[in-house]
Amino acid sequence: MAEQSPDAVIRRYLSAMAACDLDGVLACFATDGMITSPVYGRVAVRPFYERLFADTLSAEVSVHHVYRATDDPGRWAAHFAYRWERRDAPAVSTDLIDLFEFDTATMLITHLRIIFDTAARPS
Repeated sequence: MAEQSPDAVIRRYLSAMAACDLDGVLACFATDGMITSPVYGRVAVRPFYERLFADTLSAEVSVHHVYRATDDPGRWAAHFAYRWERRDAPAVSTDLIDLFEFDTATMLITHLRIIFDTAARPS
């Protein structure tokens, strides 16, 4: 794979996440990558997305902004609108902030922290 910027990896990740594309999501992460989520807790990447995609009927992502830290080239953030239609639960529409930590040698995500209002109203 051609070397890519964190911005490109984040956008590729968000696109794969919205498509429930497990292989596409995994390609954005280091093999030992971790996710911290208010819904599922701290989980390794593969089991996190296997569970998320099993719980998902459909998802839509609309990127507002992607930001980089001015003092650390391995830290980035994405702000986006997310509509999540889940099995056995009401659909949710909310804005999310994802905080990314990258391995700057490989440009793969090592840790993703998901932040959103867990009291978001059903859509």
